[in-house]
Amino acid sequence: MGSIEKISLNLSMKLGDKLDKDEEEKAVLNYALFIIIHTFMGIITTLLVGLITGMVIEISLITITSALFKRYTGGSHASTPERCLIIGVILSLILSILCRLIVINTDINNIVFVGMIIIALSYYMIYYNCPVSSKNKPLKNEKTRNKLKKKAFILLNIYAILLIILYIIYYTLKLSIIKSIITSSILGLFLQMIVLSNIGTKFINLLDKGFAFLSK
Repeated sequence: MGSIEKISLNLSMKLGDKLDKDEEEKAVLNYALFIIIHTFMGIITTLLVGLITGMVIEISLITITSALFKRYTGGSHASTPERCLIIGVILSLILSILCRLIVINTDINNIVFVGMIIIALSYYMIYYNCPVSSKNKPLKNEKTRNKLKKKAFILLNIYAILLIILYIIYYTLKLSIIKSIITSSILGLFLQMIVLSNIGTKFINLLDKGFAFLSK
């Protein structure tokens, strides 16, 4: 059990006892507290890394895009919430650096063209592979799987439309920040689709084992 899980469990037990909750209600409270604490720590860590590296916009958009899609598409997880958070921040930071290089050296037309290819591949991945189950989230119910898949398609449609709108805005105003937003969003989507693949899953597992070895 990771530190975040221990904190949420202890808090839920203490609050549950004070509020005279039964075991089932404490379990629900524990889950809610875990989500809140994990999300809060993820936001703080991402912002801190972004401020230190001077890439707040890039790392935030990549992280948010990946997290939004992961909510509906599922995907591989590290063995503890802390490792999952650290791996996510590291991958987002690497892609943020890549984003800066792309924005400086690549024409917007080429960026959007690659973005459309990634979106097309994402439709394929969602249709055939999603939602991807994990140990903590088996997703065996077919109704639930179809519901999540539908929401993933809706979100992807929204992203495709936003990409077109941002592309038009960039050509109208010529603002470099719009180019960064477009590239970051595309890379965030790319990150989540990679995590859904077998190669991505093996890579996450490899990083997880590496952190486990270092923490011994």
